[in-house]
Amino acid sequence: MLKKLIPLVAVATVLSSGISAFAEDTPMEKEMSAMNKAYKALKKSIEDPAQKAENLKFIAEIKKTNDAASKMEPKTLADQPAAAKAAYLEKFKASMADFGKHVEALEAAVNAGNTAAAKAEFDKLNDLKKKGHEEFKKD
Repeated sequence: MLKKLIPLVAVATVLSSGISAFAEDTPMEKEMSAMNKAYKALKKSIEDPAQKAENLKFIAEIKKTNDAASKMEPKTLADQPAAAKAAYLEKFKASMADFGKHVEALEAAVNAGNTAAAKAEFDKLNDLKKKGHEEFKKD
């Protein structure tokens, strides 16, 4: 029985480590994953002024990962015709810069204690995130 179990455990170990490799197989996906974790946490507390310090930590993480990802190329760039690659990459970088501007506005609103403005900026980030993923993310 033990002889049959050992190969199964080995296969399960290899498969489980391979799954995480597929989930985050590019540096950009790693940055986006980190950003998404901070984003989800921020979503829960953005309207709570008592969570200001924690919210600013989440925003700092979003800024850091957005800055890093904006210097990278999306996977979908490879799918573009050669003549369109430069324009596509420029559009991606402009989208990331716009997202970054709204992160800055969110940070300013949180620092000012303006929860209504913070919520509005967070909602704008959500819209930009959806639009960016529709345009630049492979399924």
